[in-house]
Amino acid sequence: MGILLPIPTDEERERAADVFSSLLEKSGNGIHTITVHAEGMGGKAVEQFHFAQDPDALISCEGMISPFARLLAVAVAGANGGMILRTWGYQDSVRAWAFRGGDFVPLTKEEVMHSFRYNAETGEVSELPEGTEYLDAPAL
Repeated sequence: MGILLPIPTDEERERAADVFSSLLEKSGNGIHTITVHAEGMGGKAVEQFHFAQDPDALISCEGMISPFARLLAVAVAGANGGMILRTWGYQDSVRAWAFRGGDFVPLTKEEVMHSFRYNAETGEVSELPEGTEYLDAPAL
């Protein structure tokens, strides 16, 4: 059995493309992973998009873009869930957004830290990994 998720309209797909462009712009230079998850009846769908960028180029895995873009459009269509942007480097950084009614709500540093410490399935609270900076997410 599959997961029942909203079906995006053409307008919602266009808005997802705008959100994606804004996200790439605000990611800055470096090596990044964006993880998006959407919850629906029957489970949760998760997709990732890995890329590296500098002022002159964007390098990505082409095979990841279509599934990622489809799920991002599902989020715009109103699915609950969230998105995490991790930048890899000497000190990793993490920013995150919650999906609420098709809007991408930026999380504060404190909210991101809490979400990484708290396991919703078990209720356990764990230590944050060392070497990771948690940042306020920008508006998209």
